Amino acid sequence: MRLFALLLLPSLALAQTGAVVQSPVPSRGVTLPPTSAALVDEATALSLNPAGLGYLDGSQLFYLHERNLARDGVGDGVFLATRFLGLGLGGSMEWIRGRGEPDYRKTSLGLSLGSRTLQLGGAWHAFSSDDGDVDDLSSFDLGLTARPARALSLAAVVRDLNAPNEGAAELKRKYNLGLGVRPLDERYTLGVDWLFQEGDFRGGQATYTLNAEVIPGLRLGAGVSHGFTDGVPLALQLGVTVDTSRVGLTYALGGAEDGTDHVVALRLSSEAYRALRPPGGVVTMLDLNDLLAGGTSPLLALLGTSGTDPYLRLSRWLELAAKDERLSGVVLKMEGLPGVSWGKAEELRRSVLKLRASGKRVMAVLLAADDRGYFVATAADRIYAVPEAMLPINGLSAHLQTLGGTMQKLGVHWDVARVGQYKSAPEQVASVAPSEPWRESVNAYLDTQVAWYTKGVSEARKHPPEKLRELWATGQVIAKRAHELGFLDGVILPTELDAKVHELVPGGRFRTTYAPRDEREGRWGQRRRVAVVPVIGTIAGGRSREDPLGFSQIAGAETVVRALERAERDPSVVAIVLRVDSGGGEVLASHVMYQAVLEAAKHKPVIASMGDYAASGGYYAAMGAHEVYALPPTITGSIGVYYIKPALQGLLGEKLGVHQESILKAPLADLFDTWRPWTPEEQTAVQAWVEASYDIFITEVAARRKLDKARVDAIARGRVWSGEDAMARGLVDRMGGLQDAVDAARTRAGVSPDEDLDVVVMGEARGFFSSLGGEPGVRAALALLPEPPPAFPEPLRALARQAGLNLELLRPGVKAMMPFQLTVE
Repeated sequence: MRLFALLLLPSLALAQTGAVVQSPVPSRGVTLPPTSAALVDEATALSLNPAGLGYLDGSQLFYLHERNLARDGVGDGVFLATRFLGLGLGGSMEWIRGRGEPDYRKTSLGLSLGSRTLQLGGAWHAFSSDDGDVDDLSSFDLGLTARPARALSLAAVVRDLNAPNEGAAELKRKYNLGLGVRPLDERYTLGVDWLFQEGDFRGGQATYTLNAEVIPGLRLGAGVSHGFTDGVPLALQLGVTVDTSRVGLTYALGGAEDGTDHVVALRLSSEAYRALRPPGGVVTMLDLNDLLAGGTSPLLALLGTSGTDPYLRLSRWLELAAKDERLSGVVLKMEGLPGVSWGKAEELRRSVLKLRASGKRVMAVLLAADDRGYFVATAADRIYAVPEAMLPINGLSAHLQTLGGTMQKLGVHWDVARVGQYKSAPEQVASVAPSEPWRESVNAYLDTQVAWYTKGVSEARKHPPEKLRELWATGQVIAKRAHELGFLDGVILPTELDAKVHELVPGGRFRTTYAPRDEREGRWGQRRRVAVVPVIGTIAGGRSREDPLGFSQIAGAETVVRALERAERDPSVVAIVLRVDSGGGEVLASHVMYQAVLEAAKHKPVIASMGDYAASGGYYAAMGAHEVYALPPTITGSIGVYYIKPALQGLLGEKLGVHQESILKAPLADLFDTWRPWTPEEQTAVQAWVEASYDIFITEVAARRKLDKARVDAIARGRVWSGEDAMARGLVDRMGGLQDAVDAARTRAGVSPDEDLDVVVMGEARGFFSSLGGEPGVRAALALLPEPPPAFPEPLRALARQAGLNLELLRPGVKAMMPFQLTVE
């Protein structure tokens, strides 16, 4: 009969084992539901182990009410905690009445600092009471929690460290050693504590705790405590917690020989907890235009602050969403794809297909979509458009423009030294019309891309290719006609969207604030990580940066080298993914990046992932990886170098009347002067310089790709390839996007597919003043190359883009860049 009674009793002996030991002034305060010094990591940690405050990532408010009917004892407690400047801060106030002891109020303040694996915390407690001895008491606690692994938590707490005493009131120093284990996963947690007073280790009290998440949002807890000597009673506690995202309610029942305790706890939190899920799951909207256009404000960018590249953020969102059991459907709102060319469009499409493969339902709603946008939309289960949607789905084209005729009229001559007939970048300013190799290269790329695009749409919509050509022939197709041709599943009004979502996911609950992994982190220890190092934009010396208005991005060699060194040294990083989205730039900066990739690859797996572009200098950096991934439409290759210089005598001298005389002390002293054209000797000297640089380039390609050097020379010479064509020629290892590269890095690092890894970006571009401060490492110091002059004015850049000209090719120096500005529409 006594055992049956004990099964109905809870006591905080497991949470705070000092509860059953009578003393003139008990310092434990309000009884907590089942927990342990090694397990507690909420605002209530202030009462048990202040180190637990450090595991908060938001703010929490707890209210606890305790009542013991047999002793007529009542306790109330309010606990508040938050995270501020990396510290866990907490404060509480507890009122204890009717325990056969003096009534008192306990006020506590605490803080904790450290990392996810180790936290050190301290707490101060002050007592107020009508009893004069109790009223003068204050004590200190010191706690330590270590969570070195996902399945292990260790705690050590010294309570009442100062052992205060005032008259008859005395608080003896106590020690609490705690162990927490998770033998399966985060759903099941076991805790063991040993609490003892100073000088009486054997007379201590053992507590055993079990917490289990039965289903998301419903947790059960149980604990039992006992001693190994006479005078330490047996106590038991059972508890149940129901969680919604921001609110939780706990009821615990238990006690010991002196009666039954009832404890009710109410939680309010800014952090989202795993909650009871609606039957149909969550449906959310993903506004691709908004997410891809998002970034840092111009003011913050000017001050040197920036965020992760919007596209990389979107890729991570899609990867995590595919694994989220809460999510059942996604509505893709499509109004544009800023900064996305065909390579990233293919990558987005694959990510959407992975969403569907994971069991999510996907619906695309088109407000505006060209061929790229429609191609991404074909990955969805259903495609709808609003009646007035702009749908210029009219096929692919590329425009080759040259300014040679304009330069002739201006009197500007261009000196060019290059290797390879396909390295046609100088032709944009030096030629009157595109050369045949230029036309051949672009034609071949377009043919490959059209075949790939047609196949993807035909398979998705189950139409023959001729049907897509009929759509193309329409030009600016209206939504109704696209539906008639079978390329839309319907034309809808915005007011009909809710009904369509209900058809797609019956019972689903629409939630605009959804974000993957937005629930409170209950995992112990630190996840191992894959570091993504971006090479985005034109390659140059110095640090990666972007202008305040977001018009240009520079992939700085110093930033990339630093990021690779950091990832190489970080023990939590198991592998590196080099994300390349660059048409190249300075040869020296590209070579420095390549050498840094080679060095990192000696220590950890390095996988290269190519986006829209990984050409010339971009390919140079990527080829140092263990494996190179590209997408079918990725523009890559363009292995070649050139140097270009204007001769302005015709414009400045003959047309504007400027006069210049040169006084030379060596035959080639004004080799790079921009006044007159090169002499034959000067042309020969620069050509030899460029050819030597090209020879280094193809030698490194041959070594890394295990190809004959003559074979590399045949497929190089500035020729641009699609990702598929590059793989057929041995320049690329596999077809795949960023997530495929991350998976390959995981595999090469020997990480189990079941292990949850974090993906972190190291080395993002920064703002205008980002180059201030900081000391580079030895290898990074080599990357402190001269930064290029300030960017050309944006109006001139916009005009140049319209004309198909990349102004970066006009900067001084040997270039390893894409031979032309290729925009496929």
